[in-house]
Amino acid sequence: MKIAQVTPVYPPYRGGIGKVAEDYTLELEKAGHEVRVFHPGNTKSIYKWGNAAFMPSLFKKLQGFDLIHLHYPFYGGAIFVAFTASFFKIPLVVTYHMKTKADGWLGLIFKLDRIFFEPVILLSAKKILISSLDYAESIDFNPQNLVELPFWVNTEVFSPGQAPELRKEFGISEASRVFIFVGGLDPAHYFKGVSVLLSASAHLAVESDWDIVIVGDGSRTHEFRQTVNKLGLEARVHFAGRVKEEDLPQYYKMADVHVLPSINRSEAFGLVTLEAGASGLPSIVSDLPGVRTLVEVDKTGYIVPPFDDVGLQKIMTKYIENPELAHKQGKNARERVLKRYSISVVFSKLQEIYIQSRLEKYEDRNSQ
Repeated sequence: MKIAQVTPVYPPYRGGIGKVAEDYTLELEKAGHEVRVFHPGNTKSIYKWGNAAFMPSLFKKLQGFDLIHLHYPFYGGAIFVAFTASFFKIPLVVTYHMKTKADGWLGLIFKLDRIFFEPVILLSAKKILISSLDYAESIDFNPQNLVELPFWVNTEVFSPGQAPELRKEFGISEASRVFIFVGGLDPAHYFKGVSVLLSASAHLAVESDWDIVIVGDGSRTHEFRQTVNKLGLEARVHFAGRVKEEDLPQYYKMADVHVLPSINRSEAFGLVTLEAGASGLPSIVSDLPGVRTLVEVDKTGYIVPPFDDVGLQKIMTKYIENPELAHKQGKNARERVLKRYSISVVFSKLQEIYIQSRLEKYEDRNSQ
């Protein structure tokens, strides 16, 4: 099958949408499909702003494919994908990654897009995929062709282990309880809740042995470093910066607990939670639709309300005071990921969806 993956971002840009598009591409190619990826970095656009791009060139470039998979939202590009799919009767599968949220004029743009363009885009799709029905329900999203398909994680790349040498590089003792955050530190990822994590850390017992490792980079790094200095946490909070994809598993191995303190529904899933679970780490995540589905309370981690730095601090303290708890829950997390979110489990479902979408195309033709 000749498949086009269309996405607003793609590696080396670090972000969940691009990572999913890359994962799909690599596995589809392994399975013998011909795949081409279109994104603002490799496709001509008239105008680009942030992760949005006005790309009428897609109308020509997407012709001749057996199926198009759009990773949405993609402001400025998605509407041309929908037009192309409808005009040339190419089956379209849309992964609805998240409902974007913002204040001010940017929020107004998102709202206008949902009113005028999103309905056209979604009506053009044979199947609309969403990472969890929990998230879909929370945003009142219920198209008839909606299918729940969680994302996957490579459980061979991300696996349990230790990284003592990496701890030494950061000056972290073997006995320290290490909490890891992985995510972008740029304005586009404002919802990740780094400030909440730093505020919670400021209330942890200074006599206890703990450290925070923040993996990721972006234009807000300096701002967060300043916050760390003001809180007097320079010796406890370590900024790893941008880490190569092949090195990321080692950072999970140096840690004991993963933290995803996102503040709103712009976080709809949390691939990093799967990476942490596959690495044998429990997670503390925010009580947000979709995000909370990846954690079983008391078994694979804990859930705290968004913005609740006090609640987060209490859970972090629980791990610090009971080192065996992280080990026990981490083992459970690994088992859960293997059963529900491994490549073999999820990829077979994705291929079934593609095949069904193609069959519906021929059924539509025969009914005309």
